[in-house]
Order: sequence, then structure tokens, then C-alpha cells
Amino acid sequence: MGANNSCAYLVGQRFGRLVVLEHVDRNSGGNHIWSCRCDCGNETRVSTGCLQRGKVQSCGCLRIERSAAANKAKAKHGMHKTRLYSIWHGMKQRCHYKKHDRYDDYGGRKTGRCPAGIYVCEAWQQFLGFKEWALANGYADGLTIDRIDVDGEYSPNNCRWATRSEQEKNKWRNRIRDRDPQEQAERDRARWEREIEEQDKAA
Repeated sequence: MGANNSCAYLVGQRFGRLVVLEHVDRNSGGNHIWSCRCDCGNETRVSTGCLQRGKVQSCGCLRIERSAAANKAKAKHGMHKTRLYSIWHGMKQRCHYKKHDRYDDYGGRKTGRCPAGIYVCEAWQQFLGFKEWALANGYADGLTIDRIDVDGEYSPNNCRWATRSEQEKNKWRNRIRDRDPQEQAERDRARWEREIEEQDKAA
């Protein structure tokens, strides 16, 4: 890149909602600062690194819109502080968030029924879908969500609300059916106890 165009190479390029207008300065760290126009009409100044790494994609309007959408979604069902919402959130975290401390027991555990790992079905990706099923299928504060087939997904066809004792019996039935060795049985029991503890904390 020649000396004559070293401060113009981003002009005209788009980054999210921003289009680079011109190079305006360098900051104290020596990074180039660019004047950009946002799709909403506002202008803002952004460093090269923030543009190229996607850290800044608008004048700030995108963040405001996303925050408003998130607040609207929470207000829509009004249950984000309830036990039922916590159960749904925990279920999704265990199955789909790789940094969750329970991921290896769920999303990271491949089974014959779930070869890519235990997952939450499409119908329950949104809380309102899960809530509708829960309230129509006997949810109560004293019950926990139980997968009928412990090697299966979280879905209406494989889940029910159960007491602690019912859920424990179901785990043992699955282990007997699969003829798991004792070591696996102990791991399953420990996993079940952690799941119960997590749901109790949400109460």
C-alpha cells in the first residue's frame, strides 16, 4: 500500500450499518480513526480494529434496537423471573452453550437417538412454545422436567413433568433397559441429582 493511499483504503467500504466516509485521525495508540455514516443517517468515528473485527456496526442505534427487542420479548410473556422460565433457560444452556458446566452431560453427550448430542427441539427454542406445552401438560412448582428416554432430546414427545421419585425410577428403568454397567449407572444418577438441584434453585 503506497504512502498516498495508506489513509484511504477503507473509504467506501461497508461494515454492518456503517459506510466509511474518510480517514480523520489516529488515536493515542496509533490506530486509524474513520468517519462513518450509519444507515440511520447519523455519523460516528470508529477505529480500524473496531470496524474490521465487527465490534462496532452502527452509530449505536443497533444496540438500542436489540436492547428494546429483548425487553419487549421479556415483557411479552412476563415470566423471565419465574421458575418455569429458569427451567427452560437452563435446559437450553445445558444443551446448546458449550461453556456451560453441564454441557458434556447434555449437548456434548452423543447417543443413538441424538448422534449430535442431546438438544432442545425446534418448537421449544422460544419460551412461549415451551410455556404453552408446560401449562397444558401438568406443570406445577413441585415437579421437574423429565425426559422419558434419557438418551433422547427435550421435546413434547419425550418429556413429562414428574416428581423426584418418578424421575429417579425412570432413570433406573432406562439403565436396566440399556444394561449399562454400574459405572454408567452412577454417572447417570449423579447427572440426575445435579439436574434436580438446578431446578430446585430456580424455585
